Amino acid sequence: MTARHEFNRRRFLQGSAAVAGGLMLPASILSACGDDGGSGAALKLARPDKPVTLPTVGDAIANGLSHEGGTLQILNYVDYLNPDVLARFEETYGVKTAVTTYDTEEIALNKLRSGAYQPDLILGLTESVLPRLVAADLLQPLNKSYLSNFNNVIAGLRDPYYDLGAQYTVPYIIYSTGIGYRTDMDVDTSYFDSGNGWDILWDPAYSGRLGILDSYRDVIGSVLHRNGADINTGDQKVLDTVLADLQAMTAATNPKIDILAYTEIPAGTRVVNQCWSGDMLLGVWYLPEDAGWDVLGYWQPDDMVTGNDLFCVTSKSSRPVLAHEFINFFLDVDNALENFGWTGYQPALEALPASTLIEWEYVPAGLENALITPEQYAAGNRGVALEPEVDARWTDVWAAFTAG
Repeated sequence: MTARHEFNRRRFLQGSAAVAGGLMLPASILSACGDDGGSGAALKLARPDKPVTLPTVGDAIANGLSHEGGTLQILNYVDYLNPDVLARFEETYGVKTAVTTYDTEEIALNKLRSGAYQPDLILGLTESVLPRLVAADLLQPLNKSYLSNFNNVIAGLRDPYYDLGAQYTVPYIIYSTGIGYRTDMDVDTSYFDSGNGWDILWDPAYSGRLGILDSYRDVIGSVLHRNGADINTGDQKVLDTVLADLQAMTAATNPKIDILAYTEIPAGTRVVNQCWSGDMLLGVWYLPEDAGWDVLGYWQPDDMVTGNDLFCVTSKSSRPVLAHEFINFFLDVDNALENFGWTGYQPALEALPASTLIEWEYVPAGLENALITPEQYAAGNRGVALEPEVDARWTDVWAAFTAG
């Protein structure tokens, strides 16, 4: 495995203008992230049980073109690519790469909207903002003749519900949302054995030693999941109950609200933290030298909440062939595996199951459940895009909670 490295964890607030599937949203709303000259059509937005074929905006590049030279401009989350793999891509294709970073999806959308920066390739955005990108004519359709490794992708994402036919997107990584914890610090694992491990977030025994994600979608969604409710609900009464529950959490455990589980749990400064699966997979590199990997644990519900990030080629890319070649390079199993060893986030590839990652010592056996099988991904709950008025209710709950 790679040496320990400093890693500023990427973070985003999902779905700031998201919509429930099966509903029509005017492009005037969707294109708020881009130029006014968007496609002008209303888009039907997706849920897993209501998949959507996005409208084709523009044409894919022609077959059989040689890749362009120069520098490939990439917009990506902070430290979300292994520099060694990037360097090998540059050497293989005789080009350079320049990575511009962002911390939230809104920052990325603002960069694209301004027009001052025009990347060739976007990494790390989720399906929650995909309709806005398409409506604003910010993406170009993919030509899969350049993606010879596309069939390495897990079956559930070769034809994703949010982009049937994978016209605009290729998955980058997959993850789940759960709870990370220290196995050697008197954590009551009966919570996890009960099947509703979220309850531990309200246990006053962990007051001052507990954290939750700085993400309204993940936190509110987890409370809804705990309560057996729809994790994408817009029901105000249900959301009022969530707020009351969150206020009770504050009174009981005074949780830290940030994205530092991947460092705080390994350091032992927290013993319990809501997190993403990749946080604990990455966390092994932040353990003290005298701590074994077995001190890290991860729980996720059987009916887990899963997600994935995307590769997309921009409509104004000046190096679209090279952008396709870059995507294909990271769909190669060896390249994806080395990238995983640095980022801690699981590639969405069939050839890298949990058994392989554990056998090759990329993941300790005790964190096997932080890995997601294709079957689990397909069956997982998804935090889908929310209607703007529903999203406003969610952000009101979050504001009231974080204001104390």
